Amino acid sequence: MRSRFAEDEDWGYGPPRYLRRERVRLAAGALRATSYAQLISGVEPAELTSAEVYPLGWSEPGSLEWGRPWYDGLRQLFEAAARTDDALLVWLD
Repeated sequence: MRSRFAEDEDWGYGPPRYLRRERVRLAAGALRATSYAQLISGVEPAELTSAEVYPLGWSEPGSLEWGRPWYDGLRQLFEAAARTDDALLVWLD
């Protein structure tokens, strides 16, 4: 469960939230079990363009590879937090 702790504040795209330690562990396991290739399997760039998914430009060759470095970093972050039994603060900016 995501929890809000600053509901009246806007840090970019809404208020910040946090993931409790048990949710961090659950997410780390799911991310560990899902490769980037699996994540993007079946994703059609035209659908991303139609839905106006950031960063746009999905029609470019190899565009689905755009998120790979961030996905790898996200996996590492969740793994490290799960290993140390930490919660995580989450917000979009």
